[in-house]
Amino acid sequence: MKALIVYAHPRKESFSYALLNRVKKVLEKKNYEVEVRDLYAMNFNPILDGPDMIYTNEGDFVRENNEYPADVKIEQQLIMESELLIYLFPIWWNGMPAIMKGYIDRVFQHGFAYSFTSDEPKRRFTGKRALFLTPTGQPQSLTGEDTKITQAIKTLTSEWLFNSIDVEIIDHIFYGRVPYLSREELEDYIEETEEIIDARV
Repeated sequence: MKALIVYAHPRKESFSYALLNRVKKVLEKKNYEVEVRDLYAMNFNPILDGPDMIYTNEGDFVRENNEYPADVKIEQQLIMESELLIYLFPIWWNGMPAIMKGYIDRVFQHGFAYSFTSDEPKRRFTGKRALFLTPTGQPQSLTGEDTKITQAIKTLTSEWLFNSIDVEIIDHIFYGRVPYLSREELEDYIEETEEIIDARV
């Protein structure tokens, strides 16, 4: 089995990076072949250029470039080869980092991840599963239930990204108050994530 982790954080000293390494290890223990796409380390280009974007012309959806850019094709192929998709990124200003948003804009394009004229993208993603791991400085509810902010973020990220294709969302986990927690408390977060992956992935 193959797992693809798309990761976005610029600092290797971060909680996000520690979480990434532990998630990778627990997946490997479960015999996953793990591919990590560290967008900052790759210097991934997040800009969707005009010739690559879809637009309407006399009622038809078209783009100037007939093919996706070479770097986008690589990312799309890795998605196709993977049964498990994991997206690990911090929540900044109640949204994903710009480089992750650019990855979505460029990789999850019309004709690949969705289509207004064909069900091919839906068939392409059938059977895949996804997990979202998102550290944040926001507080979490004491009950563990979604706050208005976390539900809004889910709606605009994990739920929206796969809303038209048959990808099972395993979970969207928020790690609240990360900048204010002790190492021990952050370690608890990581261990809880390992348990979730071990039980549900």
